Amino acid sequence: MKKPACLAMILAACLSIAVPAGAASPEREILVGVNYFAGWWEPEPNKWHTRDGRDWREDYPQRVPLLGQYNDQATMDGEIVAAADHGVDFFAILWYGAESRESPHPHGALLNRGVEHFMASPHAGRLKFMIEYCNHPPFGIKSEARWNECVQTWIAAMKHPSYLRVGGRCVFKVHGGHYFLLENDRDMARSKARLDALRQAARDAGVGELVIGVGVGDAEPIPAGHWAERLFDFTASYMGIPQIPQREEDYPFADLRAYIAEGRLKHAADAVPYLPFAAAGWNPRPWGDPRPRFTLPTREEWTDSLVEMKAHLSQHRFGLPLPDGSVQPAFTIYAWNEFGEGGMVAPTQGEQYMKLEAIRETFGADNP
Repeated sequence: MKKPACLAMILAACLSIAVPAGAASPEREILVGVNYFAGWWEPEPNKWHTRDGRDWREDYPQRVPLLGQYNDQATMDGEIVAAADHGVDFFAILWYGAESRESPHPHGALLNRGVEHFMASPHAGRLKFMIEYCNHPPFGIKSEARWNECVQTWIAAMKHPSYLRVGGRCVFKVHGGHYFLLENDRDMARSKARLDALRQAARDAGVGELVIGVGVGDAEPIPAGHWAERLFDFTASYMGIPQIPQREEDYPFADLRAYIAEGRLKHAADAVPYLPFAAAGWNPRPWGDPRPRFTLPTREEWTDSLVEMKAHLSQHRFGLPLPDGSVQPAFTIYAWNEFGEGGMVAPTQGEQYMKLEAIRETFGADNP
């Protein structure tokens, strides 16, 4: 198996065709994004095995992905093509921070291969990508030196011609807002200084202006004066789960959909735009997660969820902010490949291409 090209080599190949700072990505009426987790590697310990070493694919074969079971270059190539063919506009790729270059977990350095594989793909021009800095413990960044080092990595990726731009500005997201405050000792001035340094680095590198978002609670309204409104351009949520007890029988997917829709509408009057999400499922049985579990959606239930999202985007100020104060309607889906948790848009043995086909039927496939 060939090793993935290093980030520097990938960037050297693409910088000559980088998007100019003032150029905007072609934008559709609604931008469809899907969260991407590059945590599926072959060496053990890995996500396909439980803590006692059992391969849970034997018990849940319907969750095995069709385009590749590990995050390698061939898998990413196939995933880009499949997503682009079915109306997905961008991957929001989780990029894990750490206080040093050494990951706190075995094989953790492989978590950030998603960005590298996307940029190296011969199909990268068919889709966009953005970075979501994943900062939940133990992946937060405390030191200024490490923060600045990561900033340079992110800015380098933004020079790739397929990096997501909305209104001419590169889109970047901090995964957890409260974790970001903790990283900065709850100091608003220090938090702002870090974001200002990121923005200035983008300008200095010729990337241009940024639009920076942050993760907040799925049902947490953001009024004027809220810390998120003071620091960030938009807010978003990766996923939301009702606080109800786990039971042996799965709750119906309709309950999960209703909970998420109710929380989404609590953001309708936020002081900054909210990038909403739809859930492709939540059922973490393979991992023994203590939280509640829901049936995976049928084709009809999944389509209804997407149609509901489309209606909410037309009725409310949901999406990504544009320089003129308006909003580009957009949303994300949890998730492309959270196979262990049940958030799956990627084709699998059980669902085949059902989730992608519903996306194409609802939003079309004329992505830029």
